[in-house]
Amino acid sequence: MISAPVPVDESDRLADVRALELLDTAPEERFDRIVRLAARVYDVPIAYIALVDADRQWFKAKCGLQFDSTGRDVSFCAHTILHDGPLIIADALDDDRFRDNPLVVNPPKVRFYAGHPLRGPSGHNVGTLCLAAPTPRTLTTAEEGLLAEFAGQAEHELNLVDLIHTQRELIETKDVLLRTQEHLAAELAEAATYIRSLLPPKLRGSIRTDWVFLASSQLGGDMFGYHWLDDGHLAIYLHDVCGHGVGASLLSIAVYDVLRRQSLPEVRFHDPAEVLAGLNRAFPMEQHNNKFFTIWYGVFELASRTLRYSSAGHPPALLLNGHPSAAIKLGEPSLMIGASDQATFETRSERIVSGGRLYIYSDGVSEVDKLEGGMLDVGGLIDLLAKSADEPGSRVERVLRQARALQGSPDFRDDFSLVEVEFQ
Repeated sequence: MISAPVPVDESDRLADVRALELLDTAPEERFDRIVRLAARVYDVPIAYIALVDADRQWFKAKCGLQFDSTGRDVSFCAHTILHDGPLIIADALDDDRFRDNPLVVNPPKVRFYAGHPLRGPSGHNVGTLCLAAPTPRTLTTAEEGLLAEFAGQAEHELNLVDLIHTQRELIETKDVLLRTQEHLAAELAEAATYIRSLLPPKLRGSIRTDWVFLASSQLGGDMFGYHWLDDGHLAIYLHDVCGHGVGASLLSIAVYDVLRRQSLPEVRFHDPAEVLAGLNRAFPMEQHNNKFFTIWYGVFELASRTLRYSSAGHPPALLLNGHPSAAIKLGEPSLMIGASDQATFETRSERIVSGGRLYIYSDGVSEVDKLEGGMLDVGGLIDLLAKSADEPGSRVERVLRQARALQGSPDFRDDFSLVEVEFQ
C-alpha cells in the first residue's frame, strides 16, 4: 500500500475544511440524497461524500458503509484530492497503491473506485464524491461526465457556508421566531391543505386507483396525479422534488400544473420521453434555487392495453401483471430533471393484462429505515405488495401499515407516496 503524499497547499486546504463547519455534524438530507441518487444511477452498492481532515477521512453522507470514518493513510480519497479531475481505479488489485489496502483486502473489499474532488470556499480540495464496488469495472466518457455533474451538486451544497451561518443566526433569534410561530403555522397548515386538495380523486370502473400520501414535514416535495389526455389515453405520473418545505412544495406544484395543463411547448404529452425532455428544458435547477426533481411518467392506451413510460432519476414503477410474486420493474437509471441540459430520456412500453396492477412511488417508500437495520429497498416493497395481493381492502394502506411496523414508528423521514392503478 502506498499512502498519498501531503498536498502542497495542505495548510490552506485544512483551513477550507474547517471553514465548512461540517466535520462531525449530523446527517443532512441534502447530502444523503446525492449519494443515494449516485448509487442508483451507477448501480453500485457504495457511494459517499467524504471530507479529508488532517489524519482521517470522515463521511458526511454515505450508503453501503457501516463506519463513519477511516484513517487518511488508507484513504482512496487522500489520493483523489491531489487531482483536479476524477480518479478512476478499475481494479484496486492491479494498482500498487491499493492492492494491499485494508479497505481492499477486508470488508468492504473495494475493487472499483471512482472519486471526484470537491473544492471548498477558497478553491482548495476539501473532500470527494465517491463510488465503490466489490467488483472491477470502468466508466465510459459519458459516465465520467455525469460523475462531474454529481460532484458539482455536492460541491455546491458543501459551500453554502453563508446560508448555513444565516440559518444558525435565525435559530438563535428565538424570541423573534416565537412571535411569528403561530401565524406561520396557520399559513403552512393552509398551504398543506391546499396541496392535498390537488391530489386526484380515486378512479372506479375499468381503471381503478388507490393511493396514500404522507408528507414528512408540513410541506413536502412529492406530488402525483393521473388524468385523461383524451378518451383513449390516461397519463399517470409521480414526481419528487429534492428537499422539503416551501421551496420544494412550490416547485412541485409548478411541475404538477404544467403536467395537468399540458403546457410544455412543442411537446406531445402522449410520448413520455418528450414530456421529460420538455420538463428538463423548462426547469433547469440553476433557475429554480438549485432544486432538481425525479419523475416517473406513463401513458396507458385503452385500445391496445399498452403502457408507454419513461423515468428521470426515479425509482422504477412496479407492474404486477397477473403474477403477484413476479413484479416487472419499469424504469431505467437516468439523470434527474434539471441537473443537466445534456440529459436524454427513453420511452419504453409494456402490455398490461386484465387484472394487472401498476405501482408508482417516491423513494421515501423504498427507503424506509427498518428497525433491525438497513432499508426496505425495492425488493422488500415487492414482497410487501405480493403478500397483500389477494387480501381484501386497500393494498396501499396495508403497505403503509407494514412500513410503519418495519421502522417501529408512524412518522417517516421522507415523504411517503404510493399510487396503485388497477387495470380490469
